[in-house]
Amino acid sequence: MYDLKPILKPVQIELPTCMYPMKPIITAHQGGNAAADQSTEDQADLQVLAAKQEKVLQQLAELKNQLLSMRTDLKLCNKPAQPPSTAAAVKPESKPQVKKIEPINLSYLQDFVVNASPQNIPYGLLVLKKLWIERLNLQVECFTHSTIPQLSPEALKFQQTITSLEPKNESLPKLKVTLIWKNVGTYTEMITSPTAYVPICGEVNILRFLSRCGPSEFNYERTDDVTEADSILDSCYLLINKQNVKDKKLVLKTLSAKLGKTPSFGGSDISLCDIAATSAIKQVHQALAKDINPNMAKLVARVSAVVGI
Repeated sequence: MYDLKPILKPVQIELPTCMYPMKPIITAHQGGNAAADQSTEDQADLQVLAAKQEKVLQQLAELKNQLLSMRTDLKLCNKPAQPPSTAAAVKPESKPQVKKIEPINLSYLQDFVVNASPQNIPYGLLVLKKLWIERLNLQVECFTHSTIPQLSPEALKFQQTITSLEPKNESLPKLKVTLIWKNVGTYTEMITSPTAYVPICGEVNILRFLSRCGPSEFNYERTDDVTEADSILDSCYLLINKQNVKDKKLVLKTLSAKLGKTPSFGGSDISLCDIAATSAIKQVHQALAKDINPNMAKLVARVSAVVGI
């Protein structure tokens, strides 16, 4: 037959060095002892490979023992010291956390307007005014928009209470609020700049804003767990603004789970979360009266008793 030249030229391939090299299984040995020689070489290579593997496993075992020993030492170092086991040992009394009081920044105290529906009364304003009464004079003046033919008895009571509550010290810094009863639905809005008209929507977000402007000891962002507080405030916002009753029930269930069996979200003191939750539950009470558990009802009663609503 005719001879043909190779179609492909020999190609030099650089083999990686990250793996153990092995000799080809099939070689060009000739003669009767080729298979036996190849088998002997393969056995030798496997023994070398097995020895290397055993060494690696031994090193890993030693490293694991070192890590376990270090973890044990760290636990012993971080273990709190045990009190002396004597009859005369006296347990130290836990001191209540003292909130830092700072001067109020007067540049934050600018007049603003709140538009609220009589069906969704912003009870949070009244609670803040009561809690701030010795630090800041939150002056509220009420008006009724033409879209509201008549105020409900609850709105009239709220209006009378918040306008008649005045601090004894007239020299306190003043923050003026104009409350307009208006048909805005559940989306209570606050306008801080009439020229720019950039409203802050939702009573919960208004409370967030006022918390930053008012006395520092009432600023929820200075607490240890701000993330959890924001989560609770978000749930209060959804409880008010969810339109479907089924969705409101799910949000209330989440809020109740966060409260658990504790008397309030803020411990012994009334926190912004307690204020927001109380206002939200009072606004949806008619639709969800049967779903409010006893502990949540106690929280609402406690905050309501402070301001007399």
